[in-house]
Amino acid sequence: MTDDTRRKRPAFDEALRIVAAVTPRAPSERIDLDQALGRVAGADVVAVADYPLADMAAMDGVALAAADSLMASPETPVDLPLRGEARAGAAVPIVSTGAACRISTGAVIPTGYDAVIAREYLTIEGDTLLLTQTVAAGRNIRKRGEDAQRGDIVLPAGRVITPMIVGALACYGVTIIDAARLPAIRIISTGDELSGPNAIHDANGVMIAAMVRALGMNAPDRFSVGDDPASIRTILSHAAATPAAILISTGGVSVGDHDHIPRIVAELGGKVHFHGVTMRPGKPVMFATLPNGALYFGLPGNPVAAALGFRFLVMAAIRAMFGLPPEMGIPVAIDLPPRPDTTVVLKARHTAAGEIEILADQRSHTMRALLTADRWITVDGEGCRSYPLLPVLG
Repeated sequence: MTDDTRRKRPAFDEALRIVAAVTPRAPSERIDLDQALGRVAGADVVAVADYPLADMAAMDGVALAAADSLMASPETPVDLPLRGEARAGAAVPIVSTGAACRISTGAVIPTGYDAVIAREYLTIEGDTLLLTQTVAAGRNIRKRGEDAQRGDIVLPAGRVITPMIVGALACYGVTIIDAARLPAIRIISTGDELSGPNAIHDANGVMIAAMVRALGMNAPDRFSVGDDPASIRTILSHAAATPAAILISTGGVSVGDHDHIPRIVAELGGKVHFHGVTMRPGKPVMFATLPNGALYFGLPGNPVAAALGFRFLVMAAIRAMFGLPPEMGIPVAIDLPPRPDTTVVLKARHTAAGEIEILADQRSHTMRALLTADRWITVDGEGCRSYPLLPVLG
């Protein structure tokens, strides 16, 4: 890498902005509501029906017309005959004013009635309701459409679907939504060290695939290739000619004699947006667009650096695809000196006392600290920010 190329390395935050700006929005697809958990709404969701569907009782008791209670007082009680019963889900009984009707929670209020007295406040003698005070119209009634009316936008595009959102949309009569299409992702682990008599385990491939699945996305295709340029060219040529949204490789992006990825990507017509970011670990990371429109992320081979490349840079692309805003870390007050012109990313965890502990081993090849870590801390000239260890949508 030349000195000129080094000077063009973007800062960490700038690299995230470049990724988001280059990434196209994912198209939408229609899916059943019961398949929508964890997906991102690709369009505004509109209520199909009023909710509640009608004026309904908010509790068990007796329904009546409030006007029939106007003369009631302890001295001059009003007697109303009890006629019929309104039950949730059953046909609404036909009643008249000048009477009252037993009613269950969730039952539709009979025509002409506009109040419900809760069971614990009733005085009943035989089949007669005794009123000793006036009852306000609307008492204990869930009004039709008070939560949502048909045609209301109840969920804007770009929201992640949670279990509570699924329940709410079901109440509003929604059975199908438009969701941002999940990107097809391919992972290529590179390096001669992954095969042969002294082979190491391919931690990067399985780790990044697991991070993809943890987002609720489809298990990605995985490949492995050595450091032979011809083999790398073959597999990247195939990837560049096959529809995919995101291609991720690990290893082969630094400046060693066997780091062939950047040159081959450029030779295949890929547009390199940056190669190298002023961050540690993960400095050699590369981001490009392939001729088929796929986003290419060349992540370093050390596992912590690879994890960080996915956690922040690939995640910036996924958020942009789904129309989600850029992720903002939480500022934290930690006395850590910044490194000039570099964003340092540290393994950390919350202690039982609620404080943030920076873990001891911050080397990019060691994973033991990540067994107890629960967050990343970024340190730069603007201060320190805290991020969840695993990427999340929303």
